[in-house]
Amino acid sequence: MELWMSLTLLGIGLLALWLYMLSGSKPSRPTRPRPAQPRSAQPRPAQARPAQARPGPARLQASQWERKVLTQMRGDQARFERTLAAKRNKHPRASREELLEIIYEEYIRDNR
Repeated sequence: MELWMSLTLLGIGLLALWLYMLSGSKPSRPTRPRPAQPRSAQPRPAQARPAQARPGPARLQASQWERKVLTQMRGDQARFERTLAAKRNKHPRASREELLEIIYEEYIRDNR
């Protein structure tokens, strides 16, 4: 009888300790401070960049993008042409440089 009582008290003590630790634990993700204003109400910069322009070095030419994409595809020209045709169907107004950049970025993202 004493063994059961000891085990019960031990179980209750462990449960209380577990609940105490849960109540004082930090959230798994740190919370971000919320901005004082909604994003739509914040003032925009005077000179906004176009959607396609990127900061940093000058944009690559089509031949440079083609070389980078072919390197990722291990020189498979047929695969390159099929992928380019598929992206052209998906983005009909994009230039060749933009299509090649999209393809390259997708390959980099997918092969991480």
